[in-house]
Amino acid sequence: MDEEVKQMREELGQLRKDVASLRLEIDAVDDWANGVHVTLTLVLPPLLRGHPMERRIRQSLQRHDERYEELQAHPERAEDAHERLGLYESGKMLNRLLCLLDAPTPEPRKPRLWRVK
Repeated sequence: MDEEVKQMREELGQLRKDVASLRLEIDAVDDWANGVHVTLTLVLPPLLRGHPMERRIRQSLQRHDERYEELQAHPERAEDAHERLGLYESGKMLNRLLCLLDAPTPEPRKPRLWRVK
């Protein structure tokens, strides 16, 4: 029994090391993906504006956005096991970002003066 417990503890220790290592890898990939997103946010809008393929690219991003929303609401509509929500998320994010950047800047509101009676 003592040997079994010892072996289980060793296995548990190894599992903890493996989990810690995987967490570091996940954090590194997450940082990389966030960096790619920030870079695209900075670079894509000025490069895309006026480009001959701008409309086609925006339509593609819009389709990704729509497919993301559809799969989020109805995962069973995926064409196969390989079509997952995450495949469309970056297109959704870029589509919405470009929409926000193209939105007209609202006029600053004038402060309301309150009258005391």
